[in-house]
Amino acid sequence: MNLRTRVLLFGGIIGALLGVSVAYLYLRSAPIQVDESGREHLPAVPPGEAIRVGLGILTAIRQIVGLGNPAGK
Repeated sequence: MNLRTRVLLFGGIIGALLGVSVAYLYLRSAPIQVDESGREHLPAVPPGEAIRVGLGILTAIRQIVGLGNPAGK
């Protein structure tokens, strides 16, 4: 297995584990609402909060990509 395949596989596994962990934490913190028919619903995420989280994720990705660049570039 070459280096590119190992890095992509490792990144995919880490991403999946991180995604499941974040979903688990979100489910623990968000109040689950039950409607009249007994179906469970999560509350809507406010658009401002979604934008803030999205920008935070993009910032983290940019920093990770920057790890591969030589210092000063």
